[in-house]
Amino acid sequence: MIRGLREQIAQAGQHKLTVLIQGETGSGKEVVARLVHQCSERAAKPFVAINCAAIPENLIESELFGYQKGAFSGALSNKTGLVAQANGGTLFLDEVGDMPAAMQAKLLRVLETRSYRPLGAEQEYHSDFRLIAATHQPLTRHVEEGRFRADLYHRLCQCLLLIAPLREHIEDVPLLCQHFMAQFAAQDDKGLAGLQRKFLKQLQSYDFPGNVRELRNLLEVACAHTRHGEEVGLGALPPELRDRVCAELPDVLDDYNHIRDLRRAMQQYEASVIEARLRYFQGNRMLVAESLNIPKRTLDHKCQKLEVN
Repeated sequence: MIRGLREQIAQAGQHKLTVLIQGETGSGKEVVARLVHQCSERAAKPFVAINCAAIPENLIESELFGYQKGAFSGALSNKTGLVAQANGGTLFLDEVGDMPAAMQAKLLRVLETRSYRPLGAEQEYHSDFRLIAATHQPLTRHVEEGRFRADLYHRLCQCLLLIAPLREHIEDVPLLCQHFMAQFAAQDDKGLAGLQRKFLKQLQSYDFPGNVRELRNLLEVACAHTRHGEEVGLGALPPELRDRVCAELPDVLDDYNHIRDLRRAMQQYEASVIEARLRYFQGNRMLVAESLNIPKRTLDHKCQKLEVN
């Protein structure tokens, strides 16, 4: 899964299209956005980020476009907006699905003209930026419900990167653990002897509702409580975190001893996955195929074969 996403990031870095990153909270959308920026010809220029959900509706316009002195009460000097700061580089709009409707129209115009007007200004200014947006919201559904502009969605979705939740690529947990532990060991100037096998099994049996961010936090705490030269183990976690991941490991035989036909069981599982994705993407098979890293014609064939509608 990580390898496939890495290839998509590298490819996105080679063109100038607007990128939309979709994934659950904590799945690493901003990390992916920064990697796309670093892989692009704009890597030496600014990467400017704003969380659209964290800015009050009455302030988001001034944050993006800036303002002139005297534009409103309290505007005691000129302020350069984030669109101007991103000139030559990348503007990252996190949680763009939470952007107010009025700002959606203004953002669309800026994307089409690359021109903006600070609050209180009499003239427009130009900014050469590349836009990357991210959201955990199902934007296709919001478009159908009239909560998000269809024209803006299509403008944002020139290049779509889908980040699966960690529970759907649990096989990447060992690699992620190795990466994060190396980071924390370097930060603390500490040598760690690796990850205890039992701890890794517990992590691989956990469904990570907080996604990669939660895994990173768990390992940061565990590494901080592990002495130089020792393995990182479950005992390094405080009780509240230990209890969270310490669900009893499943007995593999007890879980699967009801299966008498492996081929039929695999078909049922595959059909369940496809049905769930079709529901999530409101029946859009192109998005489903992209999210499962298979060609659309392969998805169509599987839907027919497995009788999935």
